Amino acid sequence: MRFVLTVVSMLVLAFLLWMGVAGILSYWDVRAVPAGAVPDSWTGPDTWSEWRDIVIVFTAIFWLISGILMVALVIALIVLVGVTRKVMKDNAAPALDSLRQSIDNIRGTTEFAGETVASPIIRVYSVFKGVRTGLGAVGGIGDRVKRRKKGKK
Repeated sequence: MRFVLTVVSMLVLAFLLWMGVAGILSYWDVRAVPAGAVPDSWTGPDTWSEWRDIVIVFTAIFWLISGILMVALVIALIVLVGVTRKVMKDNAAPALDSLRQSIDNIRGTTEFAGETVASPIIRVYSVFKGVRTGLGAVGGIGDRVKRRKKGKK
């Protein structure tokens, strides 16, 4: 397929080159086509107005090809957007749901660990700290009374 495309491209390029050379030579009334190469019913362009008409026709053909390619590209873009949306809907949405479920599981696990492990430890430490503070307060009363009596004397 690539070989065929290359050959067709080269033929089109050669034809356009021949048209350009023939146009330049026609300025000096030189015929670019040898006698007998084409039927007498068709002769090459002799005046600049004929060349102008040929250029207008080729320009119109190239615009037509460009328009067709643009429509094809727009259709391909629309199809690509549709396929992308379908892939996102079919694959990404379930993945996000799975991720959300995993996050909920992790949140539940941390809440469970906080209630069953950390909460009892905090309670025990709070009781221990309260008893220690209470004993310190009770134990420090005698020292404060002794200091007051010594200070008054």
